Amino acid sequence: MLDSFTFWLIVLAVLIAYLCVSVGLRLRAEGARRRAIEEQFAGNAFNASLIAPQIKQLRQDYLAAVRSGPRHSFYRTGLMATARRKVTGLSYFRRATPEHETQKHDA
Repeated sequence: MLDSFTFWLIVLAVLIAYLCVSVGLRLRAEGARRRAIEEQFAGNAFNASLIAPQIKQLRQDYLAAVRSGPRHSFYRTGLMATARRKVTGLSYFRRATPEHETQKHDA
């Protein structure tokens, strides 16, 4: 029969093997996940030659380039009005009325 030392040595060997296998599987899974994320978010270079004429025009005459741009002021005005309504509708920005004034208006 096995003596105590041999038994505990076998148990220790089995536990070490289990630990090595589980760590190896975890590292392999993390590596696969990392590779999948890197493939999903592969970097693309920016082609500045497409906007080079506009940059050149901007450098030569800033005011002309700004004036020739599209006008979206009506859109911005609408966005500002919508944002103002949303913010003023929040309870933090409402004027607090004391309870006695509320009772006066109810009477």
